[in-house]
Amino acid sequence: MTLPAGTRPDRPVRGMLRVPFVRRCDLTFSEGRKESAFIVNINVLGAYIAMDLLPALADTVTFRFSPPHKDHEVVVQGTVTWLNPRQQHLVHSLPPGFGVKLVPPEGEDRRCIEEVVEHYIAQNPHVLN
Repeated sequence: MTLPAGTRPDRPVRGMLRVPFVRRCDLTFSEGRKESAFIVNINVLGAYIAMDLLPALADTVTFRFSPPHKDHEVVVQGTVTWLNPRQQHLVHSLPPGFGVKLVPPEGEDRRCIEEVVEHYIAQNPHVLN
């Protein structure tokens, strides 16, 4: 991935910043299976979903959630790009789950996710340093 001009390689780009965002979501997988789970982090490029029963890599998923202080339900689609199964000895802070590369959201759905990111950055400006 090429970084925007003037961006240091060690400095997170806003779209790449993993923003903590714990929110219940409803999932629908390509084969029709429906589940309820939790988003753990999100940005306009992807999300991490905490869930014990993992989908297959490359599966497509649609998930819905209500962002804070909005009546609008966000609906996004993506592809499962990595799996994090339950481990006997946790090596990092993520619960079991999977990463999703999003189809770029548009309109109000994109604005809602961008607001989550911008609010996090405003509260934690050090993340861009």
